[in-house]
Amino acid sequence: MRAVVLAGGEGRRLRPATLTVPKPLMPVDGTPILHIILAQLRSAGFTHVTLSLRYRADTIRAAFGGNHWSGLELDFRHEDEPLGTAGPLALLPPFEDSTLVMNADLLTDIDFADLWTRHKKSQAIATIALSRQATDIAHGVVEIDDEQRVTDFQEKPRLSYLVSGGVYVLEPALLDYLPHGPYDMPALLEHARGKGERVEGYVHDGEWRDIGTPEQLALASEALRADRTRYLGGAPAAERHTAARPAASRPEVHGV
Repeated sequence: MRAVVLAGGEGRRLRPATLTVPKPLMPVDGTPILHIILAQLRSAGFTHVTLSLRYRADTIRAAFGGNHWSGLELDFRHEDEPLGTAGPLALLPPFEDSTLVMNADLLTDIDFADLWTRHKKSQAIATIALSRQATDIAHGVVEIDDEQRVTDFQEKPRLSYLVSGGVYVLEPALLDYLPHGPYDMPALLEHARGKGERVEGYVHDGEWRDIGTPEQLALASEALRADRTRYLGGAPAAERHTAARPAASRPEVHGV
């Protein structure tokens, strides 16, 4: 089983911390988020992971010390320019089988193995992991008809919706729709759907957090600290309980 982790972003919303430490190595409760992701993928049965890098690529590469890390085979691809969330896939050799593609800034307890299995059974060209989110509206919501008559009134409703979790399983045929250059995953999947291809959703009702802002990073750190087993239950004890970098080198993130 093979995966691609998109780890080229600059993490501008986390500045000034990311001026020295790239976002994929940003510590979540002491452990770099990319190390957490790789440990989860390994536990799910993945054996080969490609890291797509751009910003501070040498720093990220050096953090793994070569092409093998904790039982995983790694390889690295470098973007010369920002290529979006789908464009980096054009830099890779053609997929030989289904491939999991995900962002490098997510703390989630998604069952990657179950996602993979569900995708394989679906015969879809792509499956998107979806997270159920909710927003509380602070005011009463009113609906009217064409004659301005009130037809519905909801006091401070909660709106529920599904968002893309930044995790996908893709078939090799999907890359036939991928142009060279910057391109985002929603555009690629919409292009494929427009051609009649089947794109499925996998609803994940568990934990899903990105670490894109200091506030989100703080919440992710709290979640991991409260229940490390939830996220790293299959990892060796050293990965569950210790940071992969010395404490002295951890960056200061304002707001955390």
